[in-house]
Formats: sequence, C-alpha cells, structure tokens
Amino acid sequence: MSRQLKSQEELENSYIDERVKWLLPQFEALAPYKLKQRKKGVGDLAGWEKLAAQEARRLKINYPDSRPESHKEYGTALKQITALKKALKRTAKSELLDHALINPVNTIITHFGEALSYQFASYKERQNLRYRETVEERRLPSNRVEIDLSSSLLFAYNVLSCIKNREDDANWLDVSCALALVTGRRMAEIHLSAKFGFVGDYTIKFTGQLKGKERKVRVGEKKVALRDAVFSIPTLVPAELICLGLEWLDEKGKRFSKTEDPERVNRRFSKTLNQACKDWDIFPEGERTYHKFRAAYLRAAIVNDGNVDPYDFIDFAKKILGDDDENTINAYKRYEIKPGSITRI
Repeated sequence: MSRQLKSQEELENSYIDERVKWLLPQFEALAPYKLKQRKKGVGDLAGWEKLAAQEARRLKINYPDSRPESHKEYGTALKQITALKKALKRTAKSELLDHALINPVNTIITHFGEALSYQFASYKERQNLRYRETVEERRLPSNRVEIDLSSSLLFAYNVLSCIKNREDDANWLDVSCALALVTGRRMAEIHLSAKFGFVGDYTIKFTGQLKGKERKVRVGEKKVALRDAVFSIPTLVPAELICLGLEWLDEKGKRFSKTEDPERVNRRFSKTLNQACKDWDIFPEGERTYHKFRAAYLRAAIVNDGNVDPYDFIDFAKKILGDDDENTINAYKRYEIKPGSITRI
C-alpha cells in the first residue's frame, strides 16, 4: 500500500499534529537548562508551567463545553490531552534535532502533561463521578437490558467458516467484529497486539493484553510484562476458526506490526469499525459499539461456564477480559442474556 493511500485511510488528529509540531521545539530548547529554569522559563523562552497553562486555555477555546460552569466536563478536551501526551512522547523518539536530549525532553513532557491535566482535574473528577453514578443506576435490576446473541453469533460463525473453507467473500470488517464478539478482545488487540494459539475446542491462548500494559503479572516464580503474559480464555465459536480469522486479517494487511503504537489502530479503524457494528443487533441501536462486544462476550462466557457464583463475577471477568478496572466491569452488569439466546456454536 502506498504512503499516500495510507495517509488517506488513517484518521488524522490535525489539532494534535499541529500542537506537537509547535511544542516539541519549545521543550527541546528548554532541555539544556536546570530544572527550575525548565519550569519557569528563561528570558523569552516560556517554561513548561506557563506552556501548560496556555495549552489549557487553547483547549477550552477549541473544544468548549457549553454547559454551566458547575456542570462542565470538557470531555473532548480531556481526550485531546491524553492524545497530546502520547503524541509528544512518541514524536520525541524520532523528531528531536539533538537526540542526546531525549531524556530531559521526556522529563519536560511528563511535567507539562501533569500540569496540563491538573488544569482539568476538577472536570475529570466530575466526569468520573457522573460515570460512576450512571453505572450504578444502569446496573439496577429495573434498568437491565436483555441481549440476544443468536443472529450475531451465527453470522460470526459463518464469516469465520468462510475463511476456513477458503471462500473469497469474507469482508475484513465482518471478520474483525466477529473476532471481537467471540473472544472479547479490544480493537487494538485484534488489529495489532493479539496472538492466538489453539488449546482446545473452545479455548485459546491469548497474548497481547494492552490495557494496563505497564503492569506486570506473576507467572510461576517470575513476573512478566502484562503484554507478554499468556492467558487462557474461552471462546464462543470453535478455537480453530478464531486462529484462522486472525491470520487472515494479517494476510489482508489489516493488522499493524506489534511494535507500532496502538493509538494508530484507533486513528485508522475506529470510525469504520464502529459504523460496521451498527449492523450487529445484540444491543439497542444507540449502544452498538465495538467495545460493547466485550460485554456480550462476558455475559455469554458466564452462561457457558455455568459455575460462576454471583460473588465471583468480578474475579471471573478480570480473568477472561484481562481488565483490572472494576468500574468498567460493573458497567457490563447492565446486560443479561435473553432466555433462549445462543451463547456458543
């Protein structure tokens, strides 16, 4: 694929690209100075403290929240802060004029990012509080939603069977959604980091866990990086079909190298895949996203296991999803399998 075609396919974040292009030279210019000078600035050169305050004002102007001050959350600005911090660290690896300054520049980026996030701390806390309250309300028995996997699971099985039978009419969007549903893996795992290995009829080995990738887990007598740890997970269709499906995405050029930044997956595929999810009728129309396949997978896996005590819900979910965030897991309690729904083929 040509470089030009790739750039057309990827969803560029022009605001972040512009800010990185301007900020990184400022940080490199600050790098030779002492710690206090980096913070406060030198002469006409602003320090990271002032740069963070200026960036906060810029974000509020470009991504305003029209609600009253007591209700503002600046959700889009918060997402851009995360993207900016990642992009600065990523770009610094290759774009500095003097690569010998990489360590002090990274230190400045860290301080700048912390100061910028602090400017939005009250809005982030308000956002988190609203999210927790929403989760608590939605998980009440009166607000639960029944989901039926039958048609979607049959479709996923047929799509992956086409690959096994070497038929030519498989669509990569369908294959991706099918793999997400039957394994519960994230978009960036399916399209970048995941490695599947056959264990049994409905069990695979999964390597490539992304969220919380800085954590380490104990394997035997030693600890290994979470991304390198091997997890045994249940599947909703035969394991052989899943392994072949992931290989097929590789062959079709729909997976990034494992050394790439996972953020590239979201920039390139997120809009397209989330649109493709609208045709999968597991959830109500307004709730059909790629990430929701994880909820469907978890609820089906619980039914298929048959021995998950309600008190062990969190532990079971952590084990098969590789997710340590209990708030996210609790959000999945909103859904329950409709009686009669197919949960494994």
